[in-house]
Amino acid sequence: MIQDFLNVKDTASFLKALVVFFILIVINMFVVRFLWNTSLVKYITILKPVDTLFDTFLLSIALTIVQGRCMN
Repeated sequence: MIQDFLNVKDTASFLKALVVFFILIVINMFVVRFLWNTSLVKYITILKPVDTLFDTFLLSIALTIVQGRCMN
């Protein structure tokens, strides 16, 4: 995804990549919040539910970083 931002040739392509990026972040936030609150909190007792979208955003970024480091 970052390559899309680095390889843009014009403003329209940049804006398109930026909009797609934000849409994916929002979708990811809702999926992470749903899975975290319904599955992980239920079965792993030390975890607390996520209440705000900002917390979900930070959790989503943290999981993406961890996933990126584990995939390499």
